[in-house]
Amino acid sequence: MPIQQMLLGAGGAAPVKVQDVFSADLWTGNGSSQSIDNDINLSSEGGLVWAKNRQTNIGGISHMGHILSDTVRGTSKFLRCHSTSAEETSNSMVTSFNADGYTLGSDSNINYNTDTYVGWTFRKHPKFFDIQTATVGADDSTYATGLTHQLECDVGMAVFKSLNNTSQGANWIVWHKEGCTGANEFWRWNTSEGRQSQNNTVNYNSSNKTFTFGYPAAVMADRLRPGTGAASNVIGYFFADNNNNGGFGSGGDEDIIKTGTYTGNGSTAGPSAVNVGFEPQYLMVKRLNGGAYWTVWDTARGVVSGAWNNMTYTEPHLKVDQNYSENWPTGTDMMEFNSSGFQPRSNDSAVNSGGNTYIYLAIRKDQS
Repeated sequence: MPIQQMLLGAGGAAPVKVQDVFSADLWTGNGSSQSIDNDINLSSEGGLVWAKNRQTNIGGISHMGHILSDTVRGTSKFLRCHSTSAEETSNSMVTSFNADGYTLGSDSNINYNTDTYVGWTFRKHPKFFDIQTATVGADDSTYATGLTHQLECDVGMAVFKSLNNTSQGANWIVWHKEGCTGANEFWRWNTSEGRQSQNNTVNYNSSNKTFTFGYPAAVMADRLRPGTGAASNVIGYFFADNNNNGGFGSGGDEDIIKTGTYTGNGSTAGPSAVNVGFEPQYLMVKRLNGGAYWTVWDTARGVVSGAWNNMTYTEPHLKVDQNYSENWPTGTDMMEFNSSGFQPRSNDSAVNSGGNTYIYLAIRKDQS
């Protein structure tokens, strides 16, 4: 019998399920204040709230972007993953992290009257998600040289951003376990470019769970570790990769988050279904080569079999590296979820160019 089951039988802690650490929530803005109650304890456990306006540019594109707020930096600070902007401040964005979700303020980026939004909550928890920060610089006797995660398992995807620099380290740097096959390989989360290979950028040591930033990277905007005499406050978001070691669910033996790769075949029928070992509720996909956006689907907004809305739109999807509205561009069915994974259903370059490799991050649907 798994040790988790033995502990439960002996009156141990309740099992942790995916709905305890992740939620996709929808709301309509009211221009004032409202609480998003999803039963996730952010006030005690900590985590990330990532919100996006879904509208077709209603009210102006200025408030269409992604907003990332987390408990490590506090309610007044936020980042935009589609932008190279440094950390920004607003006292009316996410105004509190609660024991059962979070509260929105009146800022038009997150609560514009009558606009519709999606918010993804990632709670900090071993083998699921972690947040770390450090002040890094070229002088390693004074500053840190990287970040160490505390996932208690290996990391599947890591995302890094300088909080204070708008030149050195302005880009979002992404490392992916299956997509980065060599040293100094990475993506930029804020662009549709393909995987980069550039000396002195980022390396991962799985033995000590540490990402080290090199210096000097050839592209200044990729320098998470800035030059001599300068320092950068860097944040890292770490997403786990469960491989039959997740420890979630009623039996304490289930996986809830998975990263990997698949190969497109260029067919409108799509390639073979990708088996991740569970039915997803959230999926992020990016082509290894350039020219395709970072794309996100979730079941809260709808992932359907066949065409969506009489083939006027694909099922709702959003792009991490753009402030575009949902469903842009229009087309036919792109993605389907099934009981063991997902299957691209289009030859769109974002999901299924023939012979191209794609990286993904998938999160399991709620557990009974």
